[in-house]
Amino acid sequence: MSIDLKNTTAIKCEKCECETFREVVFIRKASKLLTGQVTDSVMPIPTFQCSSCGHINKEFTPKF
Repeated sequence: MSIDLKNTTAIKCEKCECETFREVVFIRKASKLLTGQVTDSVMPIPTFQCSSCGHINKEFTPKF
């Protein structure tokens, strides 16, 4: 699929309106009792954080 960037909208930080973000990771632990595994499991959940102020927009926050 080819999309012309002129037809897109920039996402801005809700706090400082910066338009650049960096990828960060939430890490959640799931008990071995819930997963049926021998050990607890670690789950990485990638999201985006403002590169200027560190804020994470609501739309990027996973629903835990």
